[in-house]
Amino acid sequence: MEHIVSFLSDYLPREKHFLVEIAGITYPDKNYRICRDDSTVYCLEYIISGKGWVHCGGETFYPQEGDVYLLPVHTNQEYGADPQQPFQKIWMNVRGSLCDRLYAEYGLKGIYHFRNCPLYPLFREFLTLCEQAKGREESLERRGSLLFHEILQSLSDYNKKERQSVYPERKNPAEKARKQLDGLVFDTIHIGDLARGVGLSPSQLTRVFQKEYGITPYAYFLSRKLALAQNLLRNSSLPIREIADRLKFTDEHYFSALFRQKTGMSPGAYRKGKNGQEDVFIGSEEKMGE
Repeated sequence: MEHIVSFLSDYLPREKHFLVEIAGITYPDKNYRICRDDSTVYCLEYIISGKGWVHCGGETFYPQEGDVYLLPVHTNQEYGADPQQPFQKIWMNVRGSLCDRLYAEYGLKGIYHFRNCPLYPLFREFLTLCEQAKGREESLERRGSLLFHEILQSLSDYNKKERQSVYPERKNPAEKARKQLDGLVFDTIHIGDLARGVGLSPSQLTRVFQKEYGITPYAYFLSRKLALAQNLLRNSSLPIREIADRLKFTDEHYFSALFRQKTGMSPGAYRKGKNGQEDVFIGSEEKMGE
């Protein structure tokens, strides 16, 4: 038994962009089975209760309560209910160029099964939107595409967390130091403090950082400050003096001299139109901090 909402292929104004073909709820049925060869839709399903089985992309897996599976276009899709504990599920079949781009951008290719992924409210909102779509097609296209986007984004985030829990990142002092530097770009920092924070001596940190990134910690820190200065010069009317102050340079003159040294032009000239360059990435052996 199923509750189904289906649509004609041309009911949305921009069907090539985003189209819902069908959505619904499947209630427990031990004989339930679906088979598609070279599918034309993205099939997204959330298991409310029970269990099932899925064959897709040469893989077989067994989703259960709380799981989501995503079966992409151009795959052979076959799935069904567990005969002992048949699932109840809520689902959608969608297609379009937006779906293709989001699927690619979120790096979900080859990832079909997402365990214990609490996305029922998004699936329920999507189905309710479909149920109320008559006469509100533009609303379905606009809000439905946003919900699809949010679901894929959530699946991508969930997959990253799952991978980190199974394959935890090695403690990399250079990466840890880099992240600290990125968070302190509006501040000053001393190499000794930074080194202590990652459990190394200053000389050890400089060596491992340079090996990892090809640049010293201070040179990296300075490059981030100057890249942000370029951004502020391009996209704000802040006085040069205030930009220097915000980025914790000693004074405007030091900032301007350093900016000219590293970019080949003064901050004022950069702001006046010679600002099409990419952000610089510089090197320096000066001491960390002021």
